[in-house]
Amino acid sequence: MTGFGKEEKLINNYNVVIEIRSLNSKTLDLNLKIDDSLLFIDEYLRKSINQKIIRGKIDMSITINDSNKGLVIPFNRQKVKEYIKELKKDFDINESQIISNLLISEKFQDLEIKLNKNDIKKIKSMVDMSIEKLNNYRIKEGKAIVKDLKKSISKIDRYIKEITSIESSRIKDKKNKIKTYLEELENKFDKSRLEQEIIYYIEKLDINEEIIRLKNHLKFFISEINSEYAQGKKLSFISQEIGREINTIGSKANNFKIQSMVVNMKEENEKIKQNIFNIA
Repeated sequence: MTGFGKEEKLINNYNVVIEIRSLNSKTLDLNLKIDDSLLFIDEYLRKSINQKIIRGKIDMSITINDSNKGLVIPFNRQKVKEYIKELKKDFDINESQIISNLLISEKFQDLEIKLNKNDIKKIKSMVDMSIEKLNNYRIKEGKAIVKDLKKSISKIDRYIKEITSIESSRIKDKKNKIKTYLEELENKFDKSRLEQEIIYYIEKLDINEEIIRLKNHLKFFISEINSEYAQGKKLSFISQEIGREINTIGSKANNFKIQSMVVNMKEENEKIKQNIFNIA
C-alpha cells in the first residue's frame, strides 16, 4: 500500500535529506536515487529495505548538500578556464556573464563530500528511521482500509439476515400461487409430470445454498484480512466469489425486496474491490 517517510538532519555541516515512498506492488520493487558521494551506502540501503519491507514499489532518495554552500561557492577553476577557452574559439562571448552562469552550475562545482565514520553511522540511522516512518504510515493506512473492509462485510451480512428472514414467506407465496393456478385448471393435467415441474421450479427459486456459500465467503474474507500478511490477490479472488453468489441470489430471487438488498450488497462489494486495490 502507499506510504511515505522522511528524515532531514544537519551532519557535519552537510544537510542530509532522505525520502522514501511506496506504492502498491505484488513484489518488492526497489528504485534508489542517491548522491554519488553516498554510493558506499547502497548495499546497506538494499539490505535494510529487504529486511523491513515485504512488498511494494519503493522509491528512495538521499540528497546531501554543503550547508556553507550559499556563503562560499566551491568550483573547479581549471574547468571554468578550459570551458571559456573553447567557447572563445567559435563565439564572441561576455566572459563575466559566462562565468557568473557557470559558477551556479553543479557541473563546475567542486562537490567532494567528506564523511567520517560517525557521519556515516548517523546517515544509516536516518535511513532506518525513514523506513520506520514509512512502515508506520502503511500500518496506519492499513488499519483504516481493514476497518472499511470489515464495515462493508458487516453490511452484506446484515442484508443476508434480512433476506433469510423473508425467504420462507417468499417460497410460501410462490407455492400458493402455483396451488391457485392448479385449481383454476380443474385437474386437467398430468399430475406426475406436474409434480416434477413444480419440484424443478421450486429448486430454481431456492437460494439457501447461495446464502450458505456467501456466508462462508464472508467468514473466509474476514479471516484473511485478520491474518498477519493479508494478500490483495487472495482477497480479490474471495470478493469475486462473493459477487458471484450475490448475482445468483439476485437472478433466482424474483422478489422486489430481495432485489433491492442485492443491489445494496453489490454496492458494498464494489467498495471492497476498490479498497483491495490498496493492498498488494
